Order: sequence, then structure tokens, then C-alpha cells
Amino acid sequence: RPVPFLDALRNHVGELCGETLRLERKRFLWQHQLLGLLSVYTRPSCGPEALGHLLSRARSPEELSLATQLYAGLVVSLSGLLPLAFRSCLARVHAGTLQPPFTARFLRNLALLIGWEQQGGEGPAALGARFGESASAHLSDLAPLLLHPEEEVAEAAASLLAICPFPQEALSPSQLLGLVRAGVHRFFASLRLHGPPGVASASQLLTRLSQTSPAGLKAVLQLLVEGALHRGNTELFGGEVDRDNETLSVVSAPLASASLLDTNRRHTAAVPGPGGIWSVFHAGVIGRGLKPPKFVQSRDQQEVIYNTQSLLSLLVHCCSAPGGTECGGCWGTPTLSPEAAKAVAVTLVESVCPDAAGAELAWPPEEHARATVERDLRIGRRFREQPLLFELLKLVAAAPPALCYCSVLLRGLLAALLGHWEASRHPDTAHSPWHLEASCTLVAVMAEGSLLPPALGNMHEVFSQLAPFEVRLLLLSVWGFLREHGPLPQKFIFQSERGRFIRDFSREGGGEGGPHLAVLHSVLHRNIDRLGLFSGRFQAPSPSTLLRQGT
Repeated sequence: RPVPFLDALRNHVGELCGETLRLERKRFLWQHQLLGLLSVYTRPSCGPEALGHLLSRARSPEELSLATQLYAGLVVSLSGLLPLAFRSCLARVHAGTLQPPFTARFLRNLALLIGWEQQGGEGPAALGARFGESASAHLSDLAPLLLHPEEEVAEAAASLLAICPFPQEALSPSQLLGLVRAGVHRFFASLRLHGPPGVASASQLLTRLSQTSPAGLKAVLQLLVEGALHRGNTELFGGEVDRDNETLSVVSAPLASASLLDTNRRHTAAVPGPGGIWSVFHAGVIGRGLKPPKFVQSRDQQEVIYNTQSLLSLLVHCCSAPGGTECGGCWGTPTLSPEAAKAVAVTLVESVCPDAAGAELAWPPEEHARATVERDLRIGRRFREQPLLFELLKLVAAAPPALCYCSVLLRGLLAALLGHWEASRHPDTAHSPWHLEASCTLVAVMAEGSLLPPALGNMHEVFSQLAPFEVRLLLLSVWGFLREHGPLPQKFIFQSERGRFIRDFSREGGGEGGPHLAVLHSVLHRNIDRLGLFSGRFQAPSPSTLLRQGT
């Protein structure tokens, strides 16, 4: 039987909820009871509507408790109250009738309720569990909120999805990919706006998605690496922002201190030998000097380091092998899954040099580099513009044999460095700081990934003390070794004691360095006065030593 008084109030549920949340003494108690009567004795949608208003307007735990008390009083009388309230609020959100501040408050309150239930502390655990079930059934509707133009809504959605339980059955591919794409977008947006402290929710969401299935892990790693190397995000990690400065005024060109004539004189000071460089290409115009330098929008170095560590930390968490994260002799470092690291390696190759994806892992003779000059220069340019590539290579190298799948990148970068050192006419390597650092890092990464034996892998320690032509000779010996002992995954064996794949160079016949160490020893002998103390670092270990070390 209808109640005229209640029927007159049913169109003012929102106003009544607002008055109740003011928590005025004596008034809010009977107003709260009136909401319960309206929910029971009027139209069926009144209860979900009232609960939705309270959840989207509560600004404190005291106000939020009114929603839990209303639910406790109505759960016996109304079935399906929570799913209806959840769906009605989401419908208002996607229809644009719920304002962004109320949308953010609604999502934050849901996250608070679900968090109470998961932490096992005092609070409305039953309501939190029920809302967790409702949220898990509407993941496809919540994922687009991560892309909401209002920052507070997107951040609140990330906080909710970071702790929202996933359905017991596996996520469908469309749901999984939608969540991963939105989560990755949220991660980089938070990193740009708030820095590393603001990416906790997005990182937690992506870590959980990577643990749902192998497909989820691959999607998370692929989109994270692609996003980090995207031109729009490269400056977050110290990369160069390529601005179109071809239209800069030529007035600045005559002010360039470099002289084309001096540059030509320096390059033609020595007669090029067989196979040497006979032509020199300049990025300038005769009479105007060199082109103006590229405009580089650089961030603070400390900020770049924090951003890089945040990304690498997330990748490590996603790549960590299931089970124990510590092993004997690892000093508490996480054990990375070789399959996960392989996914990172494949994505690196596809992002840096798509036309070389799927190339052979075996190394051709060094003369073959003449046929891939353009590709090698493009690879070298990407490494120079994006320092993050070196950090990602180090991550891949930490999980052998994953670095084998980056063979084409290593080969291209090594070829570009060989070309630079061959063309250099400076007496030492100090005039090419980036190329020196890149050469050292490249050799160290290949040694870490077990592509080089220890004796050859330590050669980078003396690069700064050598002349450019000596660095080139040593890098050529690295190329020769890799040509004879190709970086192939089947050469690695799993060692259960260390919980990782290792490579036993002593079983490969000359795998400890062999004739390739002769060049290194010759360079050491030529500079014995300065490098004599390093000689012990470049001796091939005896078989008994290898047996004791288990390598």
C-alpha cells in the first residue's frame, strides 16, 4: 500500500542524502531512518539510488559509515542491492551525469571499503567483499576510467583497480588487453605528473595483471617497453626530444664555433688504409658552418634516475620468476624469469629496429657490416638518443640466455662503434665520451649475459687508457669471438644450485678466449707501463678454477 508522504519524497532522495551527510546532531539520525523507509516502501530503484548517493558524496569515514549502516538495514529486505547500486553509479559516470569530483569520491570510497576487507582490520568487511565482487564483474567498465581526462578520477580508478579482486575465471583477452593498455597509460601519465611517488597504484595494478597469465605478462612487458621508448615519453628517462629545428633562423649558423675547414683538415691528416673511410659527411652547409644543434629538452638528472629506477623496478617485479625470490649467493637479488626477459628482448628489437626483427642470432663476418651501414647507424643513433636502452639491455642480460635475442641490436651498435673508432683521429678516447661509455657498457653487458668469457668481458676496464685504434682492435676481437662462438640459447645449461642458466665456455673449444686474447695481451704489452697491473684480469682461467666456480 503506497504511503503518500514517502511517495512525495521519492524524487528528493539526492537532497535527503546530502542533508544526512551533514551529520547535524539529532537530525541526521531520523534522516537516515527515512532513507531506509524510502528504500523499502517506494520504487525498487530508490535503495540503490540512495546507497549510490551516499557512496559518491561521503568525504570521511564517519560519513562513509552511513552507507554501511544503510546497507546493513536493507540487505535483508532488498536482494541485489549492491550490484544495482554499483551499476547505477557506473551508468551515471559513463553518461556524464555524475560530476568528476563525485566520481573520484565514489571510486576512492570503494577502494577504502575493499581495502578494509582485505586488510582484515575493523570495518565493514562484508560490504567490502560484496563490492569487490561487483567491481570484479565490471572490470571492462572501470578500465576506461584510467584514461579519464580528470586526474583525480583516473588516480582514484587506479587505486580501486590496484586492490580490486579479479574474477575467479580467467580474464578474457579483450578484458586483459584493455586493462593492460589503460594501466600502462596511467603509469606513464602518473610518472610525468607526480614522479615516482605517484605510480604506486598503477605499478601494483600492472604487477597483478602480469601474474594472471603468460599472455598478461607478455602484454604488460611489451607495452611498458614500447611506452618507455615512445617519443612522447623518452624525455622522462633522459632521452632527447627530437624537435624540428630545420626552421631555425640561419642567423645562429654563422655563430657556430666549429669550422668545416678545420674538421676536414683533421680527418685528412692521415692517409686512409685499405678499407678505410675515404669520404666524410658533414651535417652543415659550406659558408654557414654546422647545423644548429638539436633542441634537447632535458630533465633534472636526479629526476631521470628516479624515473628510470621506477620503471626498472616495475619490470623486475613483473619478470621475477614464480617461487622464491632469493637464491644462494645472489645476495637477495630477485631471480628473473628467462622467458619474461626474452619478451623484453624481443620487444626491444621490434621497437628499435623493426626491419631486423626475427634476424639470425649468429654473427656474420665483420665485413658483412658494410652491407648494413644504414641500419647500424640507425641503431647507434637510437642508443645515443635514448640512454634507457642500455638499462634495458642490462635487465635482459641478468636473465641468461635472454640477451641472445638482442643479437641484432648488439651487432648494430658494435658496428657503429667500430666505424667511429676507425674514423677517429684523436690521440685518446677522451674526445669521444659517449662512444667510450657505450663501448664499455656494451662489453660489460655482453659479459653479464654470458656472451663473452670473463677474460674478454673485462677488457672494457682499460678502454679509457687506450688510443682509439686500440679500442677498435679490441672490439674487433670481440666480434671475431662472437662469430666463432655465436650467442645461441642452446649453448646454455640450467644449473639448479644457482637457479639460473649458465654457459660453460670451457666445453666449446677455445671458448675461454683462445686466439682472441692475443690481441688483448698485445695491447697490454704495448702499454705495460700503464696497464701492467691489469694483466691478471685478462688471463683465461684454468679448468680446475672453472670447475670450482661452477661456470
